[in-house]
Amino acid sequence: MIKRNVIALGLTAILAACSGVQTAAPVGTTAEIQAEQLKQRSLAYEGFVNAQSELYRVSLPVLSSNAEFCGDNVRPVTGISAWNIYAVPAEYRDAARASYGLADSLVVQNVVPNSPGARAGVRPGDVLLAVNGRNIPQGNQAITAAQEYLNANGYNRMELAYSRNGVNRTATFSPVPACNYPVMLDNSGAINAYADGEKIVITRGMTRFANNDTEIALVVSHELAHNTMNHIGKLKQNAMAGSLGGLVIDSLLGAAGVNTGNQFSQLGAQAGQQRYSVSFEQEADYVGMYYLARAGFLTSGVADFWRRMATEGQASIDVRTSHPTSAERFIAIERTHAEIEQKKRSNAPLVPNFTR
Repeated sequence: MIKRNVIALGLTAILAACSGVQTAAPVGTTAEIQAEQLKQRSLAYEGFVNAQSELYRVSLPVLSSNAEFCGDNVRPVTGISAWNIYAVPAEYRDAARASYGLADSLVVQNVVPNSPGARAGVRPGDVLLAVNGRNIPQGNQAITAAQEYLNANGYNRMELAYSRNGVNRTATFSPVPACNYPVMLDNSGAINAYADGEKIVITRGMTRFANNDTEIALVVSHELAHNTMNHIGKLKQNAMAGSLGGLVIDSLLGAAGVNTGNQFSQLGAQAGQQRYSVSFEQEADYVGMYYLARAGFLTSGVADFWRRMATEGQASIDVRTSHPTSAERFIAIERTHAEIEQKKRSNAPLVPNFTR
């Protein structure tokens, strides 16, 4: 007990010797700080929502224009996205109420230009009431019910009842097919994007890095190509094949009395996964350029994206890892652009050149 007291007195003496501030800086009240926290949280959420809306606007033409390459993995889309307060993460609901006035009703958040919903006259802020006469409930079941009604309708002509400024209206239109790979925004500041065979993820850092809509669409198209060409499944298959090859070595050495700790199985899996990773990236660049062109974006000059990417990581200029070098990608994309332009001039189908 005496020893602890001595230590405490020693620490007190040390802290007392530390230098302190010499001015009387103003501080806010608890209420002021809480109000400012709500404001900053609202600004942060608004920034994320705006970035997500822009990503949806750019990505939907890519997904809908290339639905034929997605096989059976397509879904009907209207170009309309809707939300209510229950679509917002709990920690941001106060901010969403303050910024957007969200409550229990399902409200149109965005309408992609030239989409079926846009051509029918639906606008952001419209309150959705019913789909084909089926009333949309309020509360936390609203989005699920609306999606269920849309899926039940398929690609048939539908009637959407909505309210604008207190006046009830109806719109009729037919959904169009789109690849069923949702494009999601990751709030990370890293310049990155990836596909996992089920979805496409683009970071905030990537959307900030991109100079324009075309560059964002280029990234989405590249990741879509990974999914449509089943690169994720092939990588898993290659990893499995490599792992089995390594397992044979582990088994033989184990029979000889050598404990490998499954080291060769692990190395085989890594080698198998990397066997075609560069080729898959090259294929995604190539196929993605066609997806970009089919969505109505110009492919001229988009190769400059990889010159700018090289300034972010100069090692990529001449060092291959799991990806081609940025120099290789620039040249290949320029040549793909020339190939696409030639097909346009000759009225040939805008589809990649596939090998048997």
